[in-house]
Amino acid sequence: MAKQRDRNFVLGLTAVLVGTALAIGGALWAHFTGLPTVDEVGRDLFPDIPRGWVWVLLGQLVSLGGVLLAMAGVALAYLYEKKMTWARSAVGGGLFTGLMMILFGVIPNQWLTYTQAVWEWTDQKIWVEIPTSLIGGNEVNLSAAAFKDVVSGTYSVVALGAVAIAMIRWQKRDEIRAAKKPKGAQENVSVYGRPLQKVER
Repeated sequence: MAKQRDRNFVLGLTAVLVGTALAIGGALWAHFTGLPTVDEVGRDLFPDIPRGWVWVLLGQLVSLGGVLLAMAGVALAYLYEKKMTWARSAVGGGLFTGLMMILFGVIPNQWLTYTQAVWEWTDQKIWVEIPTSLIGGNEVNLSAAAFKDVVSGTYSVVALGAVAIAMIRWQKRDEIRAAKKPKGAQENVSVYGRPLQKVER
C-alpha cells in the first residue's frame, strides 16, 4: 500500500509539472497568435508567429488540457486513496469548484465567444431551409444562431448528467470495490459494519 501511495504521489507530481508547463505554454501561444500583425505605427509585430483564430483556439485547448492535467495530478498525489483530513477536504473542494467553473463557465463562454464574435453565427445565416410544402405552407428555417444554442444547451445537459453520475459512483466506490472482491475473501469490519483500516503513524 505504501509503495502504491508513493507511486501515486510521483505520478501526480509529474502530472502537475507537465500540466503547468502545458497550461503556461498554451496560454502564451494563444496570446501571441491573437496579437495584431502590426503595431500602432505600422511596424510588423512578431512576423514569424502565425495569426488567426485557429491558432488561438489550439493554444487555448492546449492550455485547458494542461490545467485539467495539473488538477488531476493534485488529486492523485494528495487526495486519492488517502485518509480525508480537513486540509485535504479543502483542497478537494477547491479542485471540484474549479472544475465546475471550467465546465459550466469557461467552456460555454468560449463557445459563445467564438460562435458570436469570431464565426458570426447569427440569425441571418440560414443553414437549413425546410420546404413549405412539408409543413403546411409555414416557413421554418434553422439558422446558425439556433444551431449554436442547441449545441450550448446539449453540452450543459450532458455535462451536468456526467458530473452527477461521476459523483454518485464516487460516493459508492467502496460498495463497488466490495462487489468486485472474490466471495471467499474476508474483510475485517467493526461492530458497526464499517471496514477496519490500518492507520499508519
